[in-house]
Amino acid sequence: MTLPRDAALQEMEATLALLDRRGFLRLAAALAAAGLLPTGCGDAPPPLAPGPGVRLAVLTPRSYAVFQAAALRLLGPRAAEQVRAGDVDPAALADAWLARLPALGAQLHQGLLLLEYAPWPLLPKLRPFTRLDDAGRDAVLQDLFAAGSDWKRALFKGLKSFACLTFYAAPPSRAITRYPGPFGNAEVTIAEAMRYDDGP
Repeated sequence: MTLPRDAALQEMEATLALLDRRGFLRLAAALAAAGLLPTGCGDAPPPLAPGPGVRLAVLTPRSYAVFQAAALRLLGPRAAEQVRAGDVDPAALADAWLARLPALGAQLHQGLLLLEYAPWPLLPKLRPFTRLDDAGRDAVLQDLFAAGSDWKRALFKGLKSFACLTFYAAPPSRAITRYPGPFGNAEVTIAEAMRYDDGP
């Protein structure tokens, strides 16, 4: 059974709100004041930049690129193939979700800038996240996942949850999950979705 759309929005709002409750925005503000976190957007690296048809409402080209880079590593190789092929654009979908959750847009944007620019010893890197190779990005995400500090775990949880929500809500992802969806409007009933299928 899937969550109704309103319930999914509420759950995502609660997940992203963890960033604020655990002092994340205070940390980002302190880093910016110390000159460790740029306040401007900057251009997105070309391989991760939004395509010409993408119109961003909340994210900047830079935070779009950071989200896309993180999603490519968090979603697994088959999903990453679909993202690289242009079948699914998690960052553009995230921007569309955030347009409906405006209070959370600034929090996620700050989180993405922190992921991009925070240097060692805050994160295990000396270059922007989008300039790292796959192994370097994996090391940073693993550091967030296994960290003892609340803000790192909250950032990882927010990124992972949002990447999965945006990717797996997109119809092309059904080629991976074989999940029929979407429910509602008599397109697929829950009974049909729960039918056992032993096909390939």
